[in-house]
Amino acid sequence: MTDPNYTALLLVIDRSGSMSSIRDDMVGGLTAMLAEQAAEPGLLTVDIVTFDDEIEHTHSLADPNAITIELDPRGMTALHDAIGVAVTGFGATLRALPEHARPGTVQVVVVTDGGENSSSEYSAEAVRALIGRQTEAYDWDFVFLGANQDAVLTGAALGFDAASSMTYAAAPGEVAAMSANLGRYVTDVRKKEKRGFTSEERMEAGGDDV
Repeated sequence: MTDPNYTALLLVIDRSGSMSSIRDDMVGGLTAMLAEQAAEPGLLTVDIVTFDDEIEHTHSLADPNAITIELDPRGMTALHDAIGVAVTGFGATLRALPEHARPGTVQVVVVTDGGENSSSEYSAEAVRALIGRQTEAYDWDFVFLGANQDAVLTGAALGFDAASSMTYAAAPGEVAAMSANLGRYVTDVRKKEKRGFTSEERMEAGGDDV
């Protein structure tokens, strides 16, 4: 039996060149979100994968209090490959744990500010099949946050639920709101009280999917 008090969180974060204008805001917002989650009841570990046209796994099953998020914007956006590689690797890591030590709650959050333009290994169809399998077989929760696009439509094409996808504007206040709203969402899922992003939260994030 898995540990009902343990949540494993995977953050897949875009670091492509277009992120340069909101880099500091993104780092600050996600860092604040992790600090808040670290203070919540229950065990939390965090994996972080950053990507452009290269993919880097910077943290694995890490204590959220010991994480420093680093983004060095560059390159293109291999969104499909990043999701495929990150989710597959995360699954392998969790399978290697003894069953009693596996998380009762698994959350995957993808944050990007642009569209797919350089993947070579995973197609949209392959990503959708992977997310569908992890959701249906293992009850993983997936979140898609996107700027400069309709994140609900993009997320739907990749297998993310509309209620768990949100568009945000690539501007300081809206990135801060997106991060805060993500924190609320993560807290609810950890408490087994999942509630999708509200219309108010979507407006705060400055997206069009309200």
